[in-house]
Amino acid sequence: MISVDWNERYKTGDTPWEKGGHHPGLPFLLETHLDLVERATSVLVPGCGLGYDVDLIGELTSSKIVGLDIAEEPIRRAKERSPRDKTTWVVGDLFDWNGKCDLVFEHTCFCAIPVERRQDYVSAMASLLPLGGHLLGIFFLNPDHEGEEGPPFGVTMEELCKSFGAEFELVWSEPPARTYSSREGEGRELCILWKKQATDFVADK
Repeated sequence: MISVDWNERYKTGDTPWEKGGHHPGLPFLLETHLDLVERATSVLVPGCGLGYDVDLIGELTSSKIVGLDIAEEPIRRAKERSPRDKTTWVVGDLFDWNGKCDLVFEHTCFCAIPVERRQDYVSAMASLLPLGGHLLGIFFLNPDHEGEEGPPFGVTMEELCKSFGAEFELVWSEPPARTYSSREGEGRELCILWKKQATDFVADK
């Protein structure tokens, strides 16, 4: 398993995923699913980094938002920078987090975890969301780092459906309306809305 010292990378400025603002496609994504955002009573943003996406979501809802990151340094900076009082900033491991929410926003967390832990990510989402809860995200399909192992780690839509299919229903997907200039026209990202569904249960005979 590849080990990354995320805290050290933030301290040294080795953070190419941090662009100094929210994802360019996030306003359209949130507008498209504004009803979900407005109805949410609690929102989790795992792997939130400096929290720019968190702040934009917070402009559309008065609900509780948790920005969660495994590294202490970005959370410290987010607390200093963010203007939103109702956001709770948490240093912690998603796989050990015991909170609950009814909406998760995913962006660059799934692609950063080791491939062998992807099913753990799905299980974590299923445990913290209620039936009918939603996972809304911008998934990074095809990172451009030829000759490197990652992170970020690439994934296909077929692999995503296989990973999430047992716990979640695919509600909607399409490329982001806007993205970073370095990714334009390359089809490297996909917006997806998953809904937690009841899993099949077979009683012991």
